[in-house]
Amino acid sequence: MDFNNQEYDVIIVGARVAGSSLAILLSKMGKRVLLIDRDRFPSDTLSTHHIGHVKYLRELGVLADVEALGLRRLTRWRTYIGDCILEGPHVHYALVPRRIHLDQILLDHALRYKTLHFAVQMSVVQLIEDNGVVVGVIMQDRNGKQIEARARIVVGADGKYSKIAKWVEAETYNEVPAVRSVYYAYFKGVTPLAEPATEIFLQDDRMGFIFPMQENLDCLVLEIHQDEFDTFRKNLVEMFETAFRRFYGMEKRMRNAVLEGSIRGTRGVNNYLRKPYGNGWALTGDAAYCKDPSTGQGINDAFLQSFLLAEALEKVFAGGDWEETMSEYHRKRDEAVLKSYQATIDYARIPQVSPNTEALLKVLIGIPSIAAQWAIELPGLLRNYKKMEPYLQRAEEMAQLMFGYDPSIK
Repeated sequence: MDFNNQEYDVIIVGARVAGSSLAILLSKMGKRVLLIDRDRFPSDTLSTHHIGHVKYLRELGVLADVEALGLRRLTRWRTYIGDCILEGPHVHYALVPRRIHLDQILLDHALRYKTLHFAVQMSVVQLIEDNGVVVGVIMQDRNGKQIEARARIVVGADGKYSKIAKWVEAETYNEVPAVRSVYYAYFKGVTPLAEPATEIFLQDDRMGFIFPMQENLDCLVLEIHQDEFDTFRKNLVEMFETAFRRFYGMEKRMRNAVLEGSIRGTRGVNNYLRKPYGNGWALTGDAAYCKDPSTGQGINDAFLQSFLLAEALEKVFAGGDWEETMSEYHRKRDEAVLKSYQATIDYARIPQVSPNTEALLKVLIGIPSIAAQWAIELPGLLRNYKKMEPYLQRAEEMAQLMFGYDPSIK
């Protein structure tokens, strides 16, 4: 493919969830898109897995392909505070695919469009600018050959360590250093619940998650304090499995569990928002906004941003003013994610519940008259207590998503 002689509307750097989903949406509009990625495909990446907003897969036209992987539909949500269990049904089901599969499905769907070109195993090494406006990129293949490509708009969908964001000096704000370290792995043979559920464990000042995938395969996630990361790494398999077996009920359920592949992890994920546009460029996915993985919203956030960005770019291509349209995109993005962003950070910082407090909670939650009165009065009390307001906002968002809660009903 001779990329030099092509006229593109948009160049997207990064072909995973954020980049491929945006490419699909723009290609549906008939726009000429160049999608670039330094990796070969199919390939894996360090990531969250949980997709709670299946509507995005449906709107992108890939839901049937994702479900054809044989994934279990997660229809329930169960939280353990020590050995105290809270559980309820989802309003909408969730899916948990491996990224190596999800990314390839999205990319394959994008490549069906004739107006889309894909530069695979190409690294972007420089932006091309004209009077301070980004107008293209210089790519380099594995042999060191450099190739220019130009477009009206260049989008960085190149992850947390985005070169595009760095080169354009995108403003970063609301930064919070990493709160916890994360390890995750795939296991076969974990005894399942009667109904597939997202499981969350809060115990021993650690957080654990079980995400059922295909039958007899689960993704197990462990969030620990950062000062434990290196200790775990010295004997990772044994320490990971030992930590998980300590969670309520897991000693028995992991009796026949077998690790599939290796355990992956990161010392921590920095939390930040970046201004997602400038002269001739835009950002989406982790390049634009990233937060702790404890609430499992990374994939949903990538889809959300790409849909908002596609909507904004459609207006620009229809003659809309760039600054006015993109500032509105920025506003909508922040309006959609800021509450969840702060609540996720607070969630990751959750303090250990003492055995004494846990004992009282078990009884209080189990008394219908107290639980009912809490549900009626607690939102009003928390709104007047500013420190707790983010927790309430996050709780209301989760209650809406999972259980159909309507905050307007008193």
